[in-house]
Amino acid sequence: MTEYVTEQQIRSILHPYRDGGPISRLYATGEISEHTIPALVDLMASLDLDDRDTEIDQIHDVIDYVTQVGCRPPVTRWTTAATRGQQ
Repeated sequence: MTEYVTEQQIRSILHPYRDGGPISRLYATGEISEHTIPALVDLMASLDLDDRDTEIDQIHDVIDYVTQVGCRPPVTRWTTAATRGQQ
């Protein structure tokens, strides 16, 4: 990945994979914890078992974003910023 994916792209990528845990928190609030990357890696492994290469690439982009941004608390107006580009 040469640049960050946007918040809107993060939410779009993660929407079908909300897990009630770290992936859901990233999706809903932008929160990144020490549990986020392991959850995303587990998701990639699951997708790999199903040969879902496109989705794996997208989750890898999310991991790159999370790695670059680092741990952070929930982001104010995360969903507003993420959906702004849809209007």
